[in-house]
Amino acid sequence: MSLNRSATRRQVVGSAAAAVVIGVVSPGLAYGSPSTAASAGNDWTAKWIGRDTPSVAPALGKQNPAPLLRRVFGLGKRVKQARFNIVGLGYYEAWINGHRVGDQVLDPPPSAYDQTAYSRSFDVTKSLRGGDNAIAVTLGRGYLSTPETTPTTLFGLSKAPWTQEPRLLAQLDIVFGDGTTSRVVSDGTWKITDGPTRDALYFGESYDARLARPGWTDAAHDDSAWEAARVQPAPTKQVVPADMPPVKVTDTFGPVGVTRLTTGTRVYDFGRTTAGWARIKVSGTAGTTVTLVYGEQLNDEGTVFQSAMLGPAAVTHRDSYVLGGKGTQTWEPSFTRHGFRYVEVSTSAPLTSFGIEARVAHTAVASTGRFDSADPLLNRINAIQRASLLDNMWGIPTDTPWRDRQGWTADAYLYLDSAALNFDVEGLYRQWLRTFRDSQRADGALPVIAPNPGGFPLWNDPSWSGTLISSAWTHYQHYGDAGVLSDNYPAMARWLDLMRTTIAGTNGLYTGFSFGDWSPPGAENAATVALRPPEGSLLTANADLYHEARLLARTARELGHSGDAARFDTMADALVEKFNETFLDADAGVYRTPVEAGYRQTSNLVALAYGLVPAEHHDAVFANLVKDITDRGDHLNTGAIGTKLLLPVLTGNGRADLAYRIATRTSYPSWGYWVKQGATTSWETWSMTKKDLSMNHPFLGTVDDWFYQHLAGIQAAAPGYGKVLVAPVVPDGLRYASARVTTPRGEVSAGWRQEKGRLTLTVTVPVRTPAEVRVPVPDGAWRITAGRGATRVEQKAGYVVYRVQGGTHVFHVS
Repeated sequence: MSLNRSATRRQVVGSAAAAVVIGVVSPGLAYGSPSTAASAGNDWTAKWIGRDTPSVAPALGKQNPAPLLRRVFGLGKRVKQARFNIVGLGYYEAWINGHRVGDQVLDPPPSAYDQTAYSRSFDVTKSLRGGDNAIAVTLGRGYLSTPETTPTTLFGLSKAPWTQEPRLLAQLDIVFGDGTTSRVVSDGTWKITDGPTRDALYFGESYDARLARPGWTDAAHDDSAWEAARVQPAPTKQVVPADMPPVKVTDTFGPVGVTRLTTGTRVYDFGRTTAGWARIKVSGTAGTTVTLVYGEQLNDEGTVFQSAMLGPAAVTHRDSYVLGGKGTQTWEPSFTRHGFRYVEVSTSAPLTSFGIEARVAHTAVASTGRFDSADPLLNRINAIQRASLLDNMWGIPTDTPWRDRQGWTADAYLYLDSAALNFDVEGLYRQWLRTFRDSQRADGALPVIAPNPGGFPLWNDPSWSGTLISSAWTHYQHYGDAGVLSDNYPAMARWLDLMRTTIAGTNGLYTGFSFGDWSPPGAENAATVALRPPEGSLLTANADLYHEARLLARTARELGHSGDAARFDTMADALVEKFNETFLDADAGVYRTPVEAGYRQTSNLVALAYGLVPAEHHDAVFANLVKDITDRGDHLNTGAIGTKLLLPVLTGNGRADLAYRIATRTSYPSWGYWVKQGATTSWETWSMTKKDLSMNHPFLGTVDDWFYQHLAGIQAAAPGYGKVLVAPVVPDGLRYASARVTTPRGEVSAGWRQEKGRLTLTVTVPVRTPAEVRVPVPDGAWRITAGRGATRVEQKAGYVVYRVQGGTHVFHVS
């Protein structure tokens, strides 16, 4: 195969160790052909290499060791520039001449590997030298290859269509000082052997230091006994550059306490729930095994609890290290990740010394938002949600790093606003939406988890699968990139047309499976950990389907597909009529399902939030929602879907005072209750009555949206904050609140302070960005003073509207 169609000449340079092909390197990185090597005309000339895949998935503990691969090559000219491009599936670590390539971990991001795999590119100019050089790579399994065992059958991971042994595609492009170029590619000239690591993402990692190969990443290492790497069929249809930040280690800290259980067993408490792994520093006799078991909670006897949900007596978070016996050794895993607060450490023999610290790792997103207030409780709730968001970003947005560790689609949508207000998740979500649509079936069906390995039987849940539509729309509102809409539009339209046909055969309503308002108060006390609401899921599923039809109609208009927009609006019109006919008790002013479950807040919230309530019944429906909340002592009674909607619906209907009282409750069920119980991350449920439940699960922490968008008042009035709305609410009893958000146009900030009968509101918007500021005013007599550049537009109940442009504007109300 020629280097590429633009190649003009060939030349060979180097030492006896290896030959290097010289040619012209084009800049593209597209990889479009599912063949052994790249198709002619694109820039990849490397071939996929690795071990043959066994016909039967190996059992846990029987999986092959993580392979070590290397290639030695010679250079006889001065190197001007060198770039290393790599795809290592499932995960990789790479070195050039013993120098680590990058500081990323758990890379590349998970994907529907049979459809798309992600590459990274690195400047490695300073790592090369004259004479012999070596590229060295070790590969982990990640989501690509999970050993067959009971826990993985829950999601079908071991039977995914992409399951195979780890694979490598690597290419080093070199430009010499004289202008010629060189390329080193993965192919059959590479060497391969077993490394000291056995890994399985869901269960942990083992490392036998006695099997380590010192110096194997250097050119001088003797690899004469290694085998030739085998060229393999491409595991994916396309390789594209990753456009999101990689996972990195972001923090390291020590334990706050240790408990000795028995001789050789101790439990270390790191003081907070987090995600990553432990790094140990140890010395002792060769062959001694150190075992680390991770978890978020403890058993009654003080050992670390492991979830039984993923299989009987399954230990799904366990690492082990076998000492090599040479001095003090430092080790941490490379290809696994754990959710934990506690680490239980046991040893097979006494150690000479031992030290341990926690390593926190997540997608290295930038912090782009901050919230602050006079109430330490609100600040603490924001802090635990921020921590939980980060712990669930590791290449994809997940539900929890401790139990499922899946890209549950509704979870990712529900906390997308919170994530985007706190962090730059533009690339993370854009790339994950690609994985979501890559997981679509040929008939248009969408999964409830993405990437979907195919073994999980649930599809087309409007409240989960349909979030491809709502997530893409929400992403567009935060970042203003219409490309996200156009990229996902074909998949979204195919799915909604499938659902349109489906409900046509069921009397106009969706009647299939849906998770519903997952995890309402009381669900955690069920006999099994199935956190479904007592009213069932029929109402919320149809409300979400209606909402998605309206959003896709808006998307279609945005993209110029007027015919599609009319079709989807017609679908929504029929749904709203059938919805009210089926669920609205007009006389009582209440929405309810056929399942008798008493008054359910979420059943009425979705109708109010999505505009499903007929105008003549709106006030009655809202009044009954308020009554139920106040009858409960100003407490919510919502699961994940209703919780996201509750405070905005109350605020939008003039009851921000009630929203604030709910936000500041400290008795069950409430976010303040979590804080009183010592939570350091958001929880999966409103209490932790069962240890199987996760303590690191951000989909109920969406009160954080309200802090930014309503309490501080920062909202995008046009996609990507092309226009800004600042509409704060000022509750009695709260002295100040403020927030700042870095938007595509620059930083937007808003903060207010009330003292001695005077309110001061300060707003900053980027240059050339129009903004509407709604200055809250009290009942009775008042006066507003506004600075230059603020134009008064109108007065409405409770606020005065001003129009401003970029800059800082201060308003005083007295």
